[in-house]
Amino acid sequence: MIIRDINIDKGSWLSEVMEEIPTKTILNKVMTGCGATTLEINAARHSIIIEPNVPVIIGKKAQHDFLFAVYEGTTREDVKAYLAGEEDGYRKIITTPEGFDKKVLPAMYESGIAVYEEYFLLFDECEKPIQDVGYRGDIYLPVEDFFKFKGKAMVSATPIIPSDPRFEEQGFEMLCIVPTYDYCKELTVVVTNNTVHVLRKLLERYRKAGEKVCIFFNSTDATLSLIQTLKLQERSKVFCSEKSVRKLKREGFAAVSELAEVNFFTSRFYSAVDIKLDYQPNVIVLTDVFHAPHSMIDPQTEVVQAIGRFRNGVAKAYHVTNTDSKLASLPRETLIQQLESKEAIYNRVTAIPTANDIEKATLLEAIGGMDYKRFVTRENKRNWFMWDNAWEDEKIRAYYKYPSAVKTAYKDAPFHTRFVKYNQPTTDEDRLRRKQAGLKSTKELWREVVSQLDRLQAANPDAEPSYMLDELGEECATMVKAHTILGAKRIEALGYDRRKIEAALGSIEENQQLTSEKMQQAVYSRFHTGDIVPANEANAFMRQLISDNGIPFEGRVDRKVIGLFFELEDCKQNQARALKLGKKKYEF
Repeated sequence: MIIRDINIDKGSWLSEVMEEIPTKTILNKVMTGCGATTLEINAARHSIIIEPNVPVIIGKKAQHDFLFAVYEGTTREDVKAYLAGEEDGYRKIITTPEGFDKKVLPAMYESGIAVYEEYFLLFDECEKPIQDVGYRGDIYLPVEDFFKFKGKAMVSATPIIPSDPRFEEQGFEMLCIVPTYDYCKELTVVVTNNTVHVLRKLLERYRKAGEKVCIFFNSTDATLSLIQTLKLQERSKVFCSEKSVRKLKREGFAAVSELAEVNFFTSRFYSAVDIKLDYQPNVIVLTDVFHAPHSMIDPQTEVVQAIGRFRNGVAKAYHVTNTDSKLASLPRETLIQQLESKEAIYNRVTAIPTANDIEKATLLEAIGGMDYKRFVTRENKRNWFMWDNAWEDEKIRAYYKYPSAVKTAYKDAPFHTRFVKYNQPTTDEDRLRRKQAGLKSTKELWREVVSQLDRLQAANPDAEPSYMLDELGEECATMVKAHTILGAKRIEALGYDRRKIEAALGSIEENQQLTSEKMQQAVYSRFHTGDIVPANEANAFMRQLISDNGIPFEGRVDRKVIGLFFELEDCKQNQARALKLGKKKYEF
C-alpha cells in the first residue's frame, strides 16, 4: 500500500491541511482529537459515518445537532423519514455498524437511493473491526458493502493495515498526518506481580493530593471486585456499556456522566469518546492477565486511544500490568498455516454433495459446528478481518508473557515511556490461587491463605495484621486473625478445619501473641516470683499491655492472663483479692 505524508503544525486542525478526506484512503491521523471526523461531518457531500460504539455517536450528535444518529432505539422507518424530509444541505448519518447493516442500508434501498454512488462512507476508528470482530461479529457487517461505495475511507489515530486484498486491488493508499512537533505523551509503565497493591498506592497518593483518577480496565466483573477490595464503593463511578450497566445496577452501581474521585472505564467501549474536562485527571490503564484476560490491550493502539480520550490532556499517565510466562501465543507463520489447513477442510466439507433434505440439514449442522465457521463471511468467503483478528490476539498475548516483551511492545508507541518493575511477596497469581482454592473447599482455601501469610510474614517479620489484611483482602480477615493468634503450625494441626480454628481462637491458651518474647520481657520486668499483687492491678496492667501491643484478644482479662506467665496462688492483701506469683513459666 502506498503511504503519503502530510505535515501538520501544533495547534492546527486537519481541516487546515486538507479540504476533505480523499476516497480510497486509510487516514492515519496519528493524534487523537485532531478533527478528522469533524472534517467529514462538514464536508460538502452526503455522508455515512460508522462509529464502533454508541457513546461516540451520542457525543458527536451533541456537538453537531444536524447529524442523524442511528443506534439502538432508532428504527428503519426513522431513517426513511429522515431521508424523505425536506432537503436541507447534505445528509449526514452517523451510525453503529449494526445500525448501518440493519437499518441504514435497507432504508436507502426502500427509498430508492443509489447509496453507493451518492454517499461517502467513512469507517471511523478502523482498527476496531479487526480488534473486536472476534467477540463482536456484527462489527464486520459494513465491510463487504464498504468496497462497493464509490467514495469511501477509513480513519483512525491508530490504524491497523488490513490484509484484505481488496484494499490493494482498489488502489487504497495510507495517508499519514505527520506532526512537525513532539506530540508524544509521558507514560510510566509499571510491570508488577501485584497490580492491586500498585493501584492501592497510586490511589492513596492522589487521594491525599485531592486529584481525580480515571482507570481504564477492560472487565466489568473484575472492576466490581476491585471496587470491593479497595473499598471504593462511596468514592467511585463506572462507565461501561448498557449491558454491563444492568449488571452493575444489581450491585448498586451505574454508568454516569460526571466524574467521581475514582472512575472506571471499559477501555474498548470508550475507545473514541471525547472526554472534555476543565482539569487534567490522572489516568491509569490497568491490565491483569490472570483475572481479566480481556484487559490485555495493545500498547500501540488501545493504550494510545484510552489516554487520548481526554481533550484537555492528562496530569500523569500509567499502564500498570502483570505478566504470565505461561500465556500461549503462536508465531504468525504457524497461525496462518493452521488457518489455511482449517479453511481447506472447511471448503471440502461445504462442497460435499447432498441427495436430499435430510442430508442437506445434516451437512449444515456439521458446518455450523466447525470452528472455522467464524472465519467466513455471509457469502461464505474468507473473512480477512477475522484472520487479522486472530493474529492480533496472538500478538497481544505475546506482549504480556514477559516484562521484556511489554517493553518491546512500547518501542513504536507514541509515548515517552519510563519503565518501572515492582514486585511484592504475594501476587496477582496468588489471588487467583485463593479464588480457585475457595471453589474447591474451605479447607483448601485456608491451606492456600496460610501459605501466603507465611510468605508475607517472612518477607516482612514486623508486619501488622492490618498490612496482611490489606494485601489479601477483607474476605481473609478471619484467616489473618487466626494466623496472627495461633500461627501456621497450629492451624495445620487443626486440619485447616474452620470450626476447630474458631474454637481455638476463643481459647486464651492458644493465643501465641499473648506469650510472645516481647510480652514476656514486659511482664517479667514488672512482676517477679514471690510478688503478691492485687488482682485488679495485675489485670489492669495486662489489659493495657495487650492494648499497647495491638494484640487481637477479645476475651476477658482476668487471672488466667497473668497465669500464662506465672504459677499462681490466690491470697488476700489488705482484705482485697490478690495473687501470689510463683515459678515463671518461661525463661526469658
